Amino acid sequence: MSTELYAYRPRVCQNRLGNMQAALVLTFIMSGLLSALAQKPHHCKSPPYLQGKLAVDFPEGKTMVYEQFYYDALEERIRVVAVGKEGEHDVFVDRLLLFREKAYFDISYHNKSCIKASLDATFAPIAIPLDAQHRAQVVLGSLSAPAQGLLVNNWVGSDAKTNANYSLTFTEFGCIPIVSMYHVNGVGHFLSSFFDMVIGIEDPRVFIPPDFCSSKNLVERKDGKAANFFTALL
Repeated sequence: MSTELYAYRPRVCQNRLGNMQAALVLTFIMSGLLSALAQKPHHCKSPPYLQGKLAVDFPEGKTMVYEQFYYDALEERIRVVAVGKEGEHDVFVDRLLLFREKAYFDISYHNKSCIKASLDATFAPIAIPLDAQHRAQVVLGSLSAPAQGLLVNNWVGSDAKTNANYSLTFTEFGCIPIVSMYHVNGVGHFLSSFFDMVIGIEDPRVFIPPDFCSSKNLVERKDGKAANFFTALL
């Protein structure tokens, strides 16, 4: 009787060990599946208020680097301030774009003057369109150690409003824009690079024309009409 009992115990232990191993394997598999599902890229929503710096490459090799960039998606307003060179000439741009009012202001604090022109451009939100197709998820930088890489998603599609095809790269966490490229039919490529971005607007007054823009120093230019979002920035 005792011999049969001792002979039975190893088989019981082996069965229990096999069941434990199977449970562990199943746990690892389920954990991996849940992790993969949790990391599946989704159409994230970008912050409605952003400020930072922006570099835009326009067709025909023209580049503008905006030292200040303010973005308000709710009221459809953008302010850009740029200092640079075009050939041998210094270039200074302080432009306030009010898409809902269909107007923009070129502002000069140096001589307290303002030029106001009509704006027919369609506001292009800094966001991932709902019909955009996810193309890839990659890490910018290194995977060797924490904080050495940035997880981003790339999305592609077309926009009927701007008559363009696009490729957009946003961060996985925070949905912050990194790079956007639009090819506007009949115009060319527009490549935008965002950096030093901050969520929110420190001073909302940047979207209000200065006092001298409503005085005798204001010049209204009837022929200054920007036909699309990108030429409005330019």
